[in-house]
Amino acid sequence: MMRAFDEQTPRRPVSKTIGGVTFEDPYDWLHAETDEVRDWQRAQVSKAMAAIRSSPNFEPVLESVRARPLAVEATLSASVKAAGKRFWLGRNDKGTAQVLRVDDRVLVDSDDITAQRGDGRPTAFLYAIPSPDGRKVAFSHSAGGEPFGHYGVADVETGRLLDVAEPTMQGNMLRVDWLPDGTGFFLHGRTPEGKHALRFARVAEDAPQHPEAVFEFTDVSPTALGLTPQVSPSGRYVLGVTVPHEYVASVIGDLETGQWRRFTPAGFTEELHGAWLDEETYLAIATDTPRGRVVAIPVATSTDRETWREIIPAGERVLRSLDIVDGRIVIAALKDVSLDISVHELDGTFVGTAPLPRASASFGLVLDRVRPRSEEFTFAANTFTSADTKYRLDVAGVDLEVLEDGETLDGITVEQFFATSADGTRVPYFVLACGGATGGRPALVNAYGGFNIPWLPVFLGDTLPFLEAGGIYVRANLRGGSEYGRDWYESGRRQHKQNVFDDLRAVAEDLLDRGIASSLAFHGASNGGLLAGVAAVQQPELWQAVVAQVPVLDVLEPLSGVEGAGAILAVYAKDYGDAQDPADAKVMAAYSPYHNVQPDVAYPAVLQVIGEHDIGCPPFQGRKFTAALQYATTSDRPVLLRIWDDVGHGSIDPVIGAEVRAEILAFVMDQLGLTARPTRATAL
Repeated sequence: MMRAFDEQTPRRPVSKTIGGVTFEDPYDWLHAETDEVRDWQRAQVSKAMAAIRSSPNFEPVLESVRARPLAVEATLSASVKAAGKRFWLGRNDKGTAQVLRVDDRVLVDSDDITAQRGDGRPTAFLYAIPSPDGRKVAFSHSAGGEPFGHYGVADVETGRLLDVAEPTMQGNMLRVDWLPDGTGFFLHGRTPEGKHALRFARVAEDAPQHPEAVFEFTDVSPTALGLTPQVSPSGRYVLGVTVPHEYVASVIGDLETGQWRRFTPAGFTEELHGAWLDEETYLAIATDTPRGRVVAIPVATSTDRETWREIIPAGERVLRSLDIVDGRIVIAALKDVSLDISVHELDGTFVGTAPLPRASASFGLVLDRVRPRSEEFTFAANTFTSADTKYRLDVAGVDLEVLEDGETLDGITVEQFFATSADGTRVPYFVLACGGATGGRPALVNAYGGFNIPWLPVFLGDTLPFLEAGGIYVRANLRGGSEYGRDWYESGRRQHKQNVFDDLRAVAEDLLDRGIASSLAFHGASNGGLLAGVAAVQQPELWQAVVAQVPVLDVLEPLSGVEGAGAILAVYAKDYGDAQDPADAKVMAAYSPYHNVQPDVAYPAVLQVIGEHDIGCPPFQGRKFTAALQYATTSDRPVLLRIWDDVGHGSIDPVIGAEVRAEILAFVMDQLGLTARPTRATAL
């Protein structure tokens, strides 16, 4: 049978043993950055671009996607208020790049930083953290999708950039926190041995310098990516909170004495994170109950759990973040895979629940769980049919003020179903379609299933072309996330990781058995990209097409030889295990997509979408997986490798982001036999 690509990628087997697992790696040579490999990669990417962009679906889909902001933009644009000024990230007036704004004034334009650097690579902003006095603002930026960037500082009155360029890993909730007087800020660090650290960036020349604090692995887990600091109200103490997947207030420093110590009790393995109540008390969500409770922790006796005082007991809701605003506690939680915001007195007394639409979500509240201090509680929330609306919560009356409406979509039905996984677990999923009836249509399934991240309702603006063409969009809530608390997470990681893949199979089969779907495609990103790879090799009979975006495809050697990737590899160990441990390696080898490609199997169409500068999911994984699938498959469905220049682990550049999404949807629609319709979107 004719195959979509030339099968003649050379096989040069190398025998390997990892964690006691021995195997042959026929495409190890594609790991290297040689001229031969680069030529091979360019040829593959050229073929992928030609195949996708020649599709009659591509241009109309791109037109529709361009007309709406990227989903990540609203999350980043949630404002922080300091000294009466509101700080936020948005697009410039041309809509082509990001800007940092103070109220309605542009303070820093990313295009200007690109021009000053002179290399033409687009600059991305992620965080903007003002000093408490509102006179300075720290902002993180990087070039060309690189994972490592810098924190710069701008003077708010003049817009002048200070001579500050503190190195940081871009994103992953690695924010800074200022001293109350604005003379400097703390930020994360890491030693060459991989130990966590907190550093001080002095902004005022006459400010005292605080030495770097380095922590032992017994105090700060090596499987955390880094530490985000939380400075106490008067500036005496600094807490270090692990991020981004498990939030633990792990260490505390006394700036008066210069002494640092462990904050949590010995042997503490749960999450613990929140906000300073006062100089001597920290209020925290503790997951020593699966769905979390709120406790008041005296700083002086934080390691003695007997001195903790329960403020809000555990209940049905999954508690995700805690803020203190105007003398009241604000809790963001999940209830039935939907956002639930409640207000409480400082003694825990319930005041009320914010009136949010059904099936709401706020990634800024539920994922980003230690946020900059703000004089007001503002956030962005969405539903499947309404884009991120910007709200301000009045904690006195528990009312919501709409600061900026999000776009809405009409005529889309939302239904929730439950599938039954192999071990009897009920797995929820949402089904969304235009025009009511959902029977017997091509379906695009999306899921994540890992790293304690809940997979929440997402606005369907950039999926609208697929729905308008007659497709069904499915959002599945697999184990490994935190939709139902700590137990849901624990049952989908390490030795239990196969549960996640069984959950996906259960959803796919349920869609077919109910007659909801006539054919299936799957799209997943990052850990969801691993899920996509597993779907292709474990469940090829179920899927007509699979898109693996910024994927993990070789779990045994995910980051071999990648400079600066040690911290990410440690994070992988938290969810996947340690490939050098024989017990873990055996489990990992059983599902690692690259190692489970088998000859003479009719594999689905596969598109891999990878950033050239992604050190967490590097291009060599995609190269090897592509070669293996192209050699093994007996189907005539394409196996495409699309690697993007100037992109890392995804892109927040509005131009690049729209094109990435359009290519993915056009590929899926082609494989499922759908034809794009003229868009009903309006330009921004």
